Amino acid sequence: MNLISLEIKENFLIRLYFGVVTDFYFAGVKRAYLDFSRTLHLKNETKLQREITRKETEYYLVKKLKEFISKDLSNQNEFDTEHRKIVLGLKNKWKKLSIGQSQKWVNMTLKYWLLFGNKRIPSIEKNAIYFHIPIDSIIQKSMFPNMKHNAWSKMKDYDLVYMEYQKKFRTNSNEIPILAEFNMFNESK
Repeated sequence: MNLISLEIKENFLIRLYFGVVTDFYFAGVKRAYLDFSRTLHLKNETKLQREITRKETEYYLVKKLKEFISKDLSNQNEFDTEHRKIVLGLKNKWKKLSIGQSQKWVNMTLKYWLLFGNKRIPSIEKNAIYFHIPIDSIIQKSMFPNMKHNAWSKMKDYDLVYMEYQKKFRTNSNEIPILAEFNMFNESK
């Protein structure tokens, strides 16, 4: 007999890690922010200014990603085009973000939302086969050992640098990218 159901376990882990039982959209965005924020160096900006900008950017990101995951996309190119708009729009919304930080925020938010599932984030699985892998130093070293790497957080070019990682991964893998990334992360030491 299982004393604790899978749902109770899942809810407990989500509350423990994300600190929420509702508002999963913002929980994913806020957690993804923490994943890259240590690389965000904001000189000449007060703590209050940073908080205001962060909150405005979070609302922007939730709005854009909710629209994005609800779209009926039929191929990877359509996803890539929409993804590019969101990453560049995010960078434009908060000018001090690099492309590397913006992609990490977008991709990790989608990854967290995918963990929450359709029950909490309706439509999240609709286009998940097209999701990008979040690029960071762990991914750079483990999935792209033969590439020369600059710091992911300083990445400035979406088309020539960021998309090179995505295309190279797709060429070298037969798995759904985000699923392969989950597996790689779970198996890493």
